[in-house]
Amino acid sequence: MPTRILIADDNAAVRTALRHLLESADYGEVIDAENGKEAIARARELKPSLVILDLVMPVMDGLVAAREISKIMPEIPVLMHTLHWSPQVEVEAQKVGVRKVVAKADSRGLVSAIHHLLTPDPPPAMTGGSEAVAASVLPPAVATLPPVLDSSNVTAPDQPGTSGGAGQDDIVGNRPPN
Repeated sequence: MPTRILIADDNAAVRTALRHLLESADYGEVIDAENGKEAIARARELKPSLVILDLVMPVMDGLVAAREISKIMPEIPVLMHTLHWSPQVEVEAQKVGVRKVVAKADSRGLVSAIHHLLTPDPPPAMTGGSEAVAASVLPPAVATLPPVLDSSNVTAPDQPGTSGGAGQDDIVGNRPPN
């Protein structure tokens, strides 16, 4: 299925600019709507791959539209593109199903967010029990740590050779490995 992006913004100039940005980046078909109510109807009809909503629009704002779209089509990511970005707006938007909020002044952040939302997560890299694969999945600080010695069968240095334990020479490595 080709990529289809729905843009809902009451400002025709913003819709046109977003359309040009998305089409020049070869994101597929771009559809637009003038308000949240129209965005819901177009989303139901056309099943877009992504919905970009303005926050402040007449008829129905972006939060109400996002709540409805997320309820009826939870698999479709919703991104809010707003002049009114703030941490509080981001929290409220996420409560209604918006996956990312981007300020209108941040075009680089918008492109990055669109790419992230349209790109599925890769499957896990581990396919077998290989230690090399397992080590490559660990964070660098963990993957490079030296092995930890098991001291459960080692006696203290002042008690060499007691029943079944290893002596001081065993601890410092004078005995060949098993």
